[in-house]
Amino acid sequence: MSATPTVLADINNLAKDFFSNVYIQAQNLEVPLKAQFQTLQNALFTGRVWIFGVKMQVGGGSANAGANFSLPPAAHGTYDQGQANLARTYTRMALDNLAIEVTKMQQGSYRPALAETMSDRLEAHDLEVNRQLFCNGDGKVTSVSSIAGAVITAGTDFDVTNGGLGVRHVTPGDMVAFYSSNMSTKRGTANVLSKDPVAGTFTVDAVPGGTVATDVVVKATPDTDNFVAGEALGLLASIQGASGSNFENIPSSGRWTSYTDTNGGTLRQLTDPMVLQAIESIRASSRKVPNLAVCRPGVSLQYSEQFLPLRRIMGQDVELKGGFKPVTALIFAGGYIPVLGDLDCPNSRLFLINTDSFRMADLIGTGWFDGDGAQFLRITDKDAIEGFIRKYWNLITVQRNANGVIADLQDVTTIER
Repeated sequence: MSATPTVLADINNLAKDFFSNVYIQAQNLEVPLKAQFQTLQNALFTGRVWIFGVKMQVGGGSANAGANFSLPPAAHGTYDQGQANLARTYTRMALDNLAIEVTKMQQGSYRPALAETMSDRLEAHDLEVNRQLFCNGDGKVTSVSSIAGAVITAGTDFDVTNGGLGVRHVTPGDMVAFYSSNMSTKRGTANVLSKDPVAGTFTVDAVPGGTVATDVVVKATPDTDNFVAGEALGLLASIQGASGSNFENIPSSGRWTSYTDTNGGTLRQLTDPMVLQAIESIRASSRKVPNLAVCRPGVSLQYSEQFLPLRRIMGQDVELKGGFKPVTALIFAGGYIPVLGDLDCPNSRLFLINTDSFRMADLIGTGWFDGDGAQFLRITDKDAIEGFIRKYWNLITVQRNANGVIADLQDVTTIER
């Protein structure tokens, strides 16, 4: 029994209506960070990479001069040309025509059932985009701590020190690839069957041969994976990335690095002096004060216990882009900085960012593929239809030294999705 043209037309119209009338207006409350950044402009996309201008340093040349003496030289600022790849993020949706026919027969259940499926796919897509807003740009979702049969005990989220339990971004239904710790050898791929977020384990259908503890895990498809295809340059890449790396193809220098405060992996309590030192160090380097702090809710809860009533009052009258409310505020001599709690953020970190130092480079924003005029098409040789959501994008840093991170912080680790 195949879907008739009328059914396909109904589903395509539903996809358009649901996306424009429901999804765009009701933003996903689980992914607030992506709503905070401006759109990249005055950049060139070559078909393979983004190319954009970056201001590295304010120019000098200001001086006093008496009557009939020469003016100071026109010493303009220092500029460079940044470069970033395009991340191509997809989420697939398939519908069994039998289910479609059954829901049509039951009055009132056809559209709600399909809308619920579409909502699930759009939410999953948003969660993957939000994960990459924090990632290190290397594809790593987690690491392998130990293996017992088909059960993997995960290391840490994003394979970073104190990153979390390791299974936060592993979801049943995912296909994952296993790589050696230096990403030089691919062991193979596997399908995730289940996970235990309390134990920090996930079960696959079969562990690829050669997989050992310390290997890393990336998301995959049947013929590629996120390491090969490339991911967005998230906050871990931009802010906590190695100071000696050529981030965005710009050689690191004194003003092309972010402020980092780590404690060698030993957890510590976040204090006001640590926050103030970070803010003033960022201001001294960039002449800007961070306007947003991002962390897991557990970090803000630990910090808020010091001056809880005052921080609650200060944070209540702020509304961030997209209608989101901060969970608390950081108090400093120049005012206060709203704190955005995001469960996708790696553990034990407080990112201090200037939202205008980042740009969302959306070549094509989140939406159903409809290059042939329809969101859904029949699957060859199957009694089903399918479509997919796509997003061609990256997170661009235009002023790296305007941001910073305080790491190795005490965190309430029991707060998870």
